[in-house]
Amino acid sequence: MTVLRHHMCLVTGLMLALNAGCSNEQSTQPVTQNTLSDTEATSVRRPVAHEFEPCALISHADLEEIAGVSLSEPKATIDRLDTVTYLSCSSDDIHINIESWGDSSKAAASYDFSGKHPSIEGLGDKARNTQPLGEVDVLYGQFIVSVDLFTGQGRETELEVAQKIARVVLENLPE
Repeated sequence: MTVLRHHMCLVTGLMLALNAGCSNEQSTQPVTQNTLSDTEATSVRRPVAHEFEPCALISHADLEEIAGVSLSEPKATIDRLDTVTYLSCSSDDIHINIESWGDSSKAAASYDFSGKHPSIEGLGDKARNTQPLGEVDVLYGQFIVSVDLFTGQGRETELEVAQKIARVVLENLPE
C-alpha cells in the first residue's frame, strides 16, 4: 500500500509539473486574434472565464459593518478543477467561497447534490441554512456562494449576518 501511495504521489507530481510546463510554454507564445463565423462560434467549447478577485465583491470595511465586529483581513485564493473555478475570500473569522461552474444547470446539480438543509427564501435562485457546518449556501445562476462565520455571536446572529453578506456578494458578481 505504501508503494502504491508513493507511485500515486510521483504520478501526481509529474502531472502537475507537466501541466505547469505547458502553461508556461503557452504564456510565452505571442497572442493571435482569430475571428470566427457565427456557425463556428456556436460549436466552440469555451472554458470557464469567471476568474475574478473574490475579495473585491465586498470590502473589509463593509464586512465589519455588516458583522458588527472587528474581523481579520481576508485573503483571496483562486483554484480551478476541470471546468469549475473555486474562488475564496477567507480569514480566521469569515469564509466566502464561490464556485463558478460556467453553466447554471451544472451549478444547480452540484447544489442539489450537496444535501438537504432548511431553505432560505428570497436569496438567490435557491438558498439554505447549512448550520451547524456553516451558515448559508446560495445558488445564483452559474455560481454557488457559501458564507461561513466564526465570530462567536451565536447561530441566529451569524445566520442573519451571513445572509446580508451573501446579498452584497451576489449583487457584485460579474455577469
